[in-house]
Order: sequence, then C-alpha cells, then structure tokens
Amino acid sequence: MKSEKPMFQKILDRARESILNFDSNEAESAVREAVDAGMDPVDLIELGFIEGMKEMGDRYEKGDIPLLHIFAASRIMEKGISLLKCCANEKQFDLKMFGNIAMSA
Repeated sequence: MKSEKPMFQKILDRARESILNFDSNEAESAVREAVDAGMDPVDLIELGFIEGMKEMGDRYEKGDIPLLHIFAASRIMEKGISLLKCCANEKQFDLKMFGNIAMSA
C-alpha cells in the first residue's frame, strides 16, 4: 500500500493540474492512469478534480481570474468524470453517480 501512495498522489496531482491548466487531454490521461492503477474513482474525483475546482474558486474570490475560467475548468472536470464513468463500467467498478455526488462500494 505504501508504494501505491506516491503513484496515487501523482495521479491526483495530474487531475488537479488538468483543471488548473484547462487541459482535457491531461484530465483524460489521469483518469486512464487511475483506472489502470485500481484507484478508487471517488478519490480521483474528490482529491483530484474537486481540489482543482476549489483552487480555481479561491483564485476567483481573490480576483486573480475571471468567472469564465471557472466555467472552462468545470468543462474539463465534466469531461474527466464522463470518461471515468465509462472506464468504471468497463472495469466493472461499482461507481454510482447521483447528480453531482459519486459513491463507490
């Protein structure tokens, strides 16, 4: 398990950075890597994508970015989560989405 932590953290960082850099290719790459590594999909969403969105929100509140950047970042997250749903189905992960809430068993 300890050897997985650095790898999982790297994937989470890539997911977070994909949001901050508006990079849908990086988001998709992080999703594929997470699924291949057996990472919990909810962790990827909460600790990767949502952390990136929180940082974008903080930047907006400080006046560092315009509101349009929040919308752009949310589209990247949406693409990542959409791919994650598909990959979770293929790998038979038990991922349930209830609106914006994700749960895994």
